[in-house]
Amino acid sequence: MAAEDAQAAVAAPEEDLSQENLTGTSCGKGPDAVSGCPDATPCGEGADTEAGETPGAGANEAVAASGIAGAAGTAGGVSVGATDASGAGEAAGEGSDAAEARQAEPTPEERELAENNALADVFDDVRRQSSDSQLVVPSRWVELGLVPGHMTSDEFEMLVYEYLEDYRRDHKDEIAAEKAERARKASSIRSATRAVGVPPKIPNRRLKQIEEDEKATAQKAAREASEAEAGKAVAGDDAKAASGEAVASDGASASRQSAGDADASVALESSQVAAESTSSVRAEAMDTFAPHASEAASAAPVEPSKDGAASDDDPFAGLKLPEGYKLVELEGEYVLVPDEDAAPVKKEIHCEHIVTLVGQHSYYLYDSDLMTKNYAHWAFLAAEDNPLATFVDCVREDGRIYPRPFAAEDLANPPFHMSKSKVEDTWAELQKSGEYPDIERCEASNGDVYFFSTLYMDRTLAESLAEYRSVERLSNV
Repeated sequence: MAAEDAQAAVAAPEEDLSQENLTGTSCGKGPDAVSGCPDATPCGEGADTEAGETPGAGANEAVAASGIAGAAGTAGGVSVGATDASGAGEAAGEGSDAAEARQAEPTPEERELAENNALADVFDDVRRQSSDSQLVVPSRWVELGLVPGHMTSDEFEMLVYEYLEDYRRDHKDEIAAEKAERARKASSIRSATRAVGVPPKIPNRRLKQIEEDEKATAQKAAREASEAEAGKAVAGDDAKAASGEAVASDGASASRQSAGDADASVALESSQVAAESTSSVRAEAMDTFAPHASEAASAAPVEPSKDGAASDDDPFAGLKLPEGYKLVELEGEYVLVPDEDAAPVKKEIHCEHIVTLVGQHSYYLYDSDLMTKNYAHWAFLAAEDNPLATFVDCVREDGRIYPRPFAAEDLANPPFHMSKSKVEDTWAELQKSGEYPDIERCEASNGDVYFFSTLYMDRTLAESLAEYRSVERLSNV
C-alpha cells in the first residue's frame, strides 16, 4: 500500500515542500536518510502502519514519496551539473593546449636557423655517403631525424631540392668555369691510341750517375791537394816574418800591455751598454706583443671541471673550443661533448659539388668530388630497380667507350649485385621485348658469357675480345 502511495506521489504534480517537511520539525525529530521522515515509524502515538486507518500515515507516506522524488530530482541535477563541469574542464584543457601550442610555435628567426642547420647536416651526410659509394634518398633524412620540427618530410624534401636549384642558378658562371677547368685537366691526360713498344735504346741512367760521381770525386781530390800546397807556402812565409819581428816585439810589449788594458775597459763598457740596450728592446717587445695582466686574466681559458665549470688552473691555455661544445672530464680524460645549454649555432652550408639525379619516384644526391659520374649513374640505375634498362645501358656503354664486350659476371659487382639467374632472366626479358635488337650474346671457350652491342662492334671482334679476356690473357700472366 505504501508503495502504491509512493508511485502516486511521484506521478502527481510536484508539490511545494516546505522546509518544515524536509527537516521534520512537526515531530521534533531529524529526517530519515531514506524516506525523509524523522522516524521510521508513523508520527503519532499508537498509529497503525496501514494507510487509510490513520490520517498521518498517508501524509507521512506522501512526504516520504515526495522526499524520494526530490532526492531523485536533486541527484539528477547533480548529475547534469557534473556533466556540465566535465565539459567545461575539457574545453578549458583544449584552450590551454592551444595556448601552449601557440607558445611553442617557433619564431621566423628560429625557423630560419633550424632550416639552415638541417640543410647543412643533409649535405654533410651526402658527402659521408658518397665516400662510401652510396647515393642518398630523401627518406633517409626522416630516419636520421634531420627534418625540422615545424616541417613535414615532403616540405623538407622540396626545400632541399629548391635550395640546390637556386644555388646552381645563382652560381651558374662559377660552376661552368669549374667544369671547363676540369675538362682542360682531363684533356692533358690521355690513354695510348696505339701499341706502345720498347724504344730502340734505353739509356743506362745508373751507369751515367756512377760516372758523374767518380768525376766529381776526382775534382774534389785535386782541389784539396792544391789547397794543401798553398797552405804550406803561407806557413813558411809566416815563420820568416816571425823571426824578424821578435826583437821589436820585446820593446813594444809594455806599450801594448797598457793599450790592451784600455781596450779591455772600453770593451767592458761597450758590452754593458749593449746588454742594457738588448734588455730595453726586449722589454719594449714584451710590452708591445704580450697582453697586460688584466687582459691575460680575462682572455685566458680555464680548466673545465667534470661538470663543465671553470677552475683557476689553466692546462688548456690558448685552446679555442668550437661553438656549441664544451670540455668534460670522462674517466680521467677531457673530451668534447655538445653543450646542451649553449645557444644554437648557425652552421655553414657547403653544396658546391652536390649533384641531383631525378628518378621516377624520387631524386638522389651525391658529391661529385667523392663519387665519379659513371659510378653515380650505375648506382642510380640500380636504385631505380629497372634491371632491363640497367643491363642495356651497361652493355652499350662498354661498347661505346672502350670498345669491348660486357662480361655478365660484372653485373654481380656493386652497385648492381645481380645474380646469374637474374642476369639470365633479364636477357630473356630483353629478347622477348624486341626493343633492343642491337644487344647480342657471345661466349668464350671456357663458358664465360658476354654481351655486346652491334652499334659499336661486330660479332667477330666481340668474340675475339671475350676469348682474350677469359682465356688468353690469363695464360700470358
